[in-house]
Amino acid sequence: MTGSLDAGAGPHLAGLEGPLREALERSLADRLARCPGAELNLDNAFWGAPEPRDLGEALTRFGPSCVNVVARIFERIRDIDPTLGLWAQIRYLRNVWVGGSAGFKAVYAEPAAMRERLDGQLAGTGGRRMARDTILGGIEHQRGPLLGALAGSMGSLLRGGEPLDADSWREVHRPDEEAVHICVGKREPRLPELDDIHLDWRSPVVGVDEATRRCRYGLFISVVHWAQARFGLGNPVFPFQSIDDRVAALSGRVDAPARWADFVARWREARWALAVRGKGGAEEALRWLRACDEAAPAPGGGG
Repeated sequence: MTGSLDAGAGPHLAGLEGPLREALERSLADRLARCPGAELNLDNAFWGAPEPRDLGEALTRFGPSCVNVVARIFERIRDIDPTLGLWAQIRYLRNVWVGGSAGFKAVYAEPAAMRERLDGQLAGTGGRRMARDTILGGIEHQRGPLLGALAGSMGSLLRGGEPLDADSWREVHRPDEEAVHICVGKREPRLPELDDIHLDWRSPVVGVDEATRRCRYGLFISVVHWAQARFGLGNPVFPFQSIDDRVAALSGRVDAPARWADFVARWREARWALAVRGKGGAEEALRWLRACDEAAPAPGGGG
């Protein structure tokens, strides 16, 4: 998204949690200043457009769905570590995506410290637990095609060793529900594709093997999770994008009833405030989506 028919995200930046806004501001400022390592920061805002002048313009180009994903990830990391020590290890946010999973590529302040903090969340003291993936559980976050990564990891798998390219940790919360998944690359110099933080829409984790300190996975939900993450099968509804797409598709309808024009005006007023509210905003946006379906003109006209 490179523009907005409303005032955009700028007037709603105050709705972002302070540490999240600081990380976004830092990511943009250092990219604009051409700081080393910042060249991919907030990349969505730089695709096919002049450089954004400020954070409001950058997030407007992200669109509400991506802004909402970033806010939701911040909330989950805060619930895992209320001291925000984990969040403090995120130096920069890079490109954001929404699909079979949703998240952002990251630059960690100190990768070794990030690993230590993630391992420290195994006990869940003061927050939710995090546990390392097994080699198979983290196979999709190694370099190259899936089959190649699996073949390359077979020796380590049989020896009970470690992943080759990246370690990953999953939130241990509720199986088959939304959970955060954090990946930290092991290679130096660092490879941008290996460091990311994302939401799994349907977590495969059913518990922790206390002996190995690794995740335990449910067989059926692991298959469902893999099909969703890999192919987008059974993705959740993304209400911000769904409503915006409907509004765009019906923008030229001269026969649209007055209730539709009223809905569009109210949605444009509300959508950014909802986007910065994270999970709660997304749930409210689902109610807006139902209202959108009720207010939209019939496909054949006639209101």
